[in-house]
Amino acid sequence: MMQHGKLLAIYVALAMAAATPALAQNSAHQKNVLRVHLDGFRNNNGKAHCSLFNDPPAFPEHDEKAFKEGEAPSIRNAYAEIDFTGIPPGKYALVCYHDENSNGKFDESALGMPKEGYCFSNNVKPMLSAPNFDESAFDYKGGDQPISITMIY
Repeated sequence: MMQHGKLLAIYVALAMAAATPALAQNSAHQKNVLRVHLDGFRNNNGKAHCSLFNDPPAFPEHDEKAFKEGEAPSIRNAYAEIDFTGIPPGKYALVCYHDENSNGKFDESALGMPKEGYCFSNNVKPMLSAPNFDESAFDYKGGDQPISITMIY
């Protein structure tokens, strides 16, 4: 009986040792926070929404392929903040919009012109079409990292 107890203790010790690196890595990702500061809103109505991409071909139009999406709880004094937590270091690009009427989508005119505010990481200002991933891409190094973007109307 004593032999079984020693074997069980060894198995438990081995299992804990094997799990420790995975837990530490997961814990490190939990501390990673990309803080998106959005300013320049024309009013405090509605919500601010951002899509975080790490897939260049999906950026910026395929929200269903976004790495993560986030929404600010409120807009105050023409400012909002959206935190993306638990993301690994890497190259990302953001597209955000001001959902003024809270209908859950980016509204455009019949001609495809934006009716609501929008912005891209690196404060890229598009001319005739949306920027590509490389123009908007930034390196997220991990930890607590802020990024500031100004809305375009």
